Order: sequence, then C-alpha cells, then structure tokens
Amino acid sequence: MRLPFFKCQTMREFLIRRTFYTLFTIFAVATILFFIFSMLPGDPTAQVISPALDEVAQARLKEAFGLDKPLYVQYVLYLKNIITLDWGRSFTTSKKVFDMLRYRLWNTIFLMGAAMCFTLVVGTGLGIIMAWRRSGPLDIGATIGALVLQSAPPFVTGILLLIILSYRLDLFPTGGMHTAGMRLGTGIQILFNKDFLHHLVLPTLTVAFYYLATPMLIMRDSMLEVLGSDFIELARAKGLEPRVVMIKHAARNALLPSIMVGFAIGGQVIVEQVFSWPGMGQLMVEAASTQDYPVAQATFLILASVVIVVNFLSDISYCYLDPRISITGQEN
Repeated sequence: MRLPFFKCQTMREFLIRRTFYTLFTIFAVATILFFIFSMLPGDPTAQVISPALDEVAQARLKEAFGLDKPLYVQYVLYLKNIITLDWGRSFTTSKKVFDMLRYRLWNTIFLMGAAMCFTLVVGTGLGIIMAWRRSGPLDIGATIGALVLQSAPPFVTGILLLIILSYRLDLFPTGGMHTAGMRLGTGIQILFNKDFLHHLVLPTLTVAFYYLATPMLIMRDSMLEVLGSDFIELARAKGLEPRVVMIKHAARNALLPSIMVGFAIGGQVIVEQVFSWPGMGQLMVEAASTQDYPVAQATFLILASVVIVVNFLSDISYCYLDPRISITGQEN
C-alpha cells in the first residue's frame, strides 16, 4: 500500500505528464493544420487582393496579411499568434478572427452542452432500465432504435425532424438561433430566453439522437456486470425493494463508465449547416469554401482543442472518481 505522500506525488506526476501530452497534441494539430492549408490548391490572396490592382498595392496588401514572407517565417508567426490570440483578420470580411470565433464558439457550446445533457441523462436512464429488464420488450426495442438512430447520418435525422415537426406540425422553427428582430441578450441570459430555447430543440435532438446509443449501451453493459456481483445478491437477500437495489446499489456502482463518454464533434458541423445555427461548424464550412484560411485554421484548431481538452479532463476525473483505478498500473 502506498503512503498518502507517495500517492499524491504519483498523481502530481500523472497530471504533469498528461498536461504535457495534451499541449503537445494541440501543438501537433496546429502544425498539421498550417501545412495542410499551405498545400491546398488555389490562391488565398485572390480573396483579398484583386488582380486589377497595381503591383505596389498588391505588395502592400500581401505584406499586411503576412503573405509576402517565406513559409517558415509564416509558420513561426502563426505559432506566435496562436499563443497571443492575435489570429489576424478574415480574408473575406476583414473582421478580427478572434472576435468572430468568440461569438460562434459560445453558440456551439450552448448546442453541444444541451445535446450532451440530453444524451447522458436519457441514455444513462434507459441503460439502467434496459439492464434491469434484460431481454424484455423495452430492452430489445430501445437497442434497435438507438442503433438505427446512430446508423442514420445526422443530416438525415435533422431533415426528417424538420419535415415532421416544423413543416407538417409547425411546432418548431426551421432554423436559426432566434426569431428575426428579437434580441437574445448576452452571456448566460440567453439560456433564459424562450425564443432561443425554442430554436434550440430540434438541433439538440438531432445531435443527441445520433450519440444516444453510446452511453445507453455502455450503461447497460456496466449494469449487467454489477448486477451479477455478490453485494447485489446480498441487498436482495435483505429484502430491499427492487427500486432501491437498482438505483442505490447497482446504478451508483455502474455509473462511472457511462459519464465519461467522449463527445464526437463531426456531427455538430453538419447539424449547424442543416439548421443554419451560427456556430463554429457553420463558420468552418463557410471559411473552407471561400478559402478564408485564417478563419478556417483557427476554427479547426479550436474544435480540435475542445476535443483534446475534454479527453484530458475525462482522464483526470477517472482517477479522482474511481479509487479502483491505478495510475501507475500497479496494485495498491
């Protein structure tokens, strides 16, 4: 058994190592993005520098955007700008990239957060009930339904929801984040705006349905493993109510594997396009289609960093929440 001091020291070393790996991964992603966009066909300067301008004017514009420097110099400046959050200006709108991303990032976070909460709450709850009533109609039906939803591309699910709930039943708006002319407020105030929440429902359901199977089936398998444990048999032998055994004893011990499900972000991009949601995904598609390289690079990097950081936090949370996990792989 380790002494508390050495256990704390091991945790500290683990945090340092995982932090280093996380930062190195973000650096590698940033480097790959820079050289990928540098090798893409087409001339990005055509978006901001008209061929009709004289050579002197073209040279000044290239200098202003840093396009006149060698590739390695541009790379060094690119890394410096990432650290200082000075990501330049958009080739198409001339707005500061950081300002554009700051607004779009919050919109994406609101959508991702709502979909994540729905997926984990509903998926975990269904997984518990499915395991408790194993091989019953609910277990079989929910498994088939979740796998069908996961097999369907998000844009198909989104379009079907639009056709049924928007065009046919007229229950929800067809797109956007708010009704034209209505002010949403700023920051956390948006979450209490009924119009915003009304627009949030369909894109949230589209994203959540696609990922619902993962926490649901993981929770079901974890519950089945726990239900075969001796302490569950002991709880039943004590005459406890089935509901108490299921929630207090079985579900609490099976919950951890399901709450650490990684949230893929690829479907988010498609959903934002389908519902005209002004988030990072929609901005990324627009920037890539117009060869707006500063915006596209920054958007890709932010989305990748979100996934990397979430995985980092998940690993750290595992070590704190489950004492059965050994950091060094040795027995306690």
